[in-house]
Amino acid sequence: EAARVSAVPGTSEHQTGLTMDVSSPSVGNVLGAVFGSSEEGRWLAAHAAEYGFIVRYPDGMESVTGYVYEPWHLRYIGTDLAPDIARSGLALEDYFDEANMKL
Repeated sequence: EAARVSAVPGTSEHQTGLTMDVSSPSVGNVLGAVFGSSEEGRWLAAHAAEYGFIVRYPDGMESVTGYVYEPWHLRYIGTDLAPDIARSGLALEDYFDEANMKL
């Protein structure tokens, strides 16, 4: 159960320096699914890609990512690729699998 919500020591994306967790006072600054339905969370999901970020663990993608929905967990991908990933509606794993199939 713990592996669905927390990375094994030494494997966290946070260690890459490319990931951050965000929240807002409107949800008590908690890191929880409630952030995704807040005004700030909805804005972030809609605009993060413009700044090179994606919501790394999207809702409904646990079977692909291995993690529960984490609307607060943002991964920097870059401004060239993030908008395409966001538009695709795919988890990062599926996006890269699909890209590899096209090669």
